[in-house]
Amino acid sequence: MSDKRAAEEGKLAALPMAEEELLARVAWSYYHDGLTQNDIGERLGLPRLKISRLLEKGRQSGVIRVQINSRFEGCLALETQLQQRFGLKIARVLPAHNTPPMNTRLGIGAAQSLMGILEPGQLLAVGFGEATMNCLQHLSGFIGSQQIRLVTLSGGVGPYMTGIGQLDAACSVSMIPAPLRVSSPQVAEILRMESSVRDVILAATAADVAVVGIGAINQKRDATILRSGYISEGEQLMYARKGAVGDILGYFLQADGELVEGLEIHRELLGVTLDDLAHLPTIVGVAGGVDKADAIYAALRGLRINGLVTEEETARAVLALAD
Repeated sequence: MSDKRAAEEGKLAALPMAEEELLARVAWSYYHDGLTQNDIGERLGLPRLKISRLLEKGRQSGVIRVQINSRFEGCLALETQLQQRFGLKIARVLPAHNTPPMNTRLGIGAAQSLMGILEPGQLLAVGFGEATMNCLQHLSGFIGSQQIRLVTLSGGVGPYMTGIGQLDAACSVSMIPAPLRVSSPQVAEILRMESSVRDVILAATAADVAVVGIGAINQKRDATILRSGYISEGEQLMYARKGAVGDILGYFLQADGELVEGLEIHRELLGVTLDDLAHLPTIVGVAGGVDKADAIYAALRGLRINGLVTEEETARAVLALAD
């Protein structure tokens, strides 16, 4: 007999026989018959407080054991593991399904998570990517009703329009009036000095919450930053050879979460840097797919994010990397 089982039986033996029978009747009525504690009290002639105490004693003694049989049970356990392993403020793990598409499901999950933490009138900073734009689409009503202000974290208008274009015209949105990437570090430096660009970037560094996508080198041609034309396939291969596993806002990370050194693109980007992003109180990464596990783990390990919305197969793969 295990020590745990012996301890539970020892607790049970300590209960008076009459109380043990009463506890069993209360537990059966509550969990099997679905009666309220008031209903049980009336049936047995006991005060509600006595019923509540019996149920608590039953859980502590092992008479009552609650088992959750749900497709979400594994996801809840993974959320706890992710929070404990990486010190996350927020962890949301979605069940693995084929429909709707993963980025749609991630967007819905991220929107629900953000609704739980955003306060009326706060500033939400948004990075580009399919999952983050899906998040905005499902946040549209909430953004309007709670007067949430939006600001983009990087340059470029096109990548944001699938999300921002769905918002009510009255919503407050500030976009960096410049491309995400320009032709040279010198051009980037000049544009950063423009007040219209500088002011939006400064506003983004004061956001209350940020939501960002996480790209992965393993995605190859499916990577958003490649499909959007911001890098070429040749550059992607070169970044991989230099140790890159993924990117946030176009900044490429190596496996330990540090920036890959010597990449020209990092000096050609217009937007909030990852160092500035790190000063925001809540940074939620939204990404899923086993091919993104290395990139997500790098973001977590490098403390680039302190919140994560993903799906269960990806979560298992990320936790496996952490072991």
